[in-house]
Amino acid sequence: MYGPSRCLRLLLLLALLAASCAPGRTAPPMSATLALPPVVPAPITSGADRLLPLPDGATAFAAIVDELGHARRSIDIELYEFQRLDLAALLLDAQERGVTVTAIRDPSERTSRNVWAQLEQGGIRVVAFPLERLTIDHVKLLILDGARAIVGGINWGTHSPKNHDFDVLATGPVVDNLERVFKQDLALSGDPGGIPAPAADRTVEVLTTHPGEFIRAAALAAITAAQHSIDIEMFVLSDRLVLEALVAAARRGVHLRVLLDPTQPQNGGAFGLLEPAGAAVRFYRQVGDELLHAKLGIFDAGITLFGSCNWSRSGFTRNHELDLLVREPQLARTFLSRMEQDWAASTP
Repeated sequence: MYGPSRCLRLLLLLALLAASCAPGRTAPPMSATLALPPVVPAPITSGADRLLPLPDGATAFAAIVDELGHARRSIDIELYEFQRLDLAALLLDAQERGVTVTAIRDPSERTSRNVWAQLEQGGIRVVAFPLERLTIDHVKLLILDGARAIVGGINWGTHSPKNHDFDVLATGPVVDNLERVFKQDLALSGDPGGIPAPAADRTVEVLTTHPGEFIRAAALAAITAAQHSIDIEMFVLSDRLVLEALVAAARRGVHLRVLLDPTQPQNGGAFGLLEPAGAAVRFYRQVGDELLHAKLGIFDAGITLFGSCNWSRSGFTRNHELDLLVREPQLARTFLSRMEQDWAASTP
């Protein structure tokens, strides 16, 4: 006899197989990505934190699959977009082997509703983040056993492995502070519990918006403090205050390089402001239907700001977003190596 969650898992896998074999379609497996030159990530130890860079979809989803399979006590997940049936099956597997799985979803993201419903039917606790008008819960966070976390900009959508995103697999006090954000979001969602005190961390700062506007403040401070270089790879760049600060940085002699996604109309305005100020600006050149979904800023090749937050007014003020500010040159170098590839492939 199969238990309820195992039956649901089998149904999810059958649905995944049917979707990939539907008549007239030759869709690649969901794990397929564009053939990019490899950026081989190495673990980085900085203070009490340990960070494994995940600079593309292939490395990110390989880590996600591995970590879901090795969780033993708990899985906490907060996602904007979740359509990956194979990953839903892994969550049901974990729940069946006794792992406590708790999920926070964005109730406005319609394409993910079927997956969330399947998880709830399998006994997984799923709560809806409370949204206000014109807001979304845009967070991408996975915490395993309260000890490891994957955080950054990648959704769990069917096309997400193709997109260009930046994430990390983290251990150390940064995970305690990410767990604190998750507990706060559970409380906001009507599921109150204990919220731990912040953990001291000199290397990695966990930043949120709505509540708070900490990500914009961090971006403005880093832009103002930059002395030599600012490198940006961004899905949406439109916030007026940030653009004004970037123009000022370029005019005072900071080498400013900006790579923008070509599908977002707002980025045309950013291009028109930054290039006349002396910045090197390019639109990412797509190979297929992938997006330059990154939200990355690197300052003086040593400080990295990345996560779920677009540098737009809605990202900085209305949406619930989660970023990390990391003072670690090795992480900056690893992410810069991926940006160099995207930049070189996007000739003017």
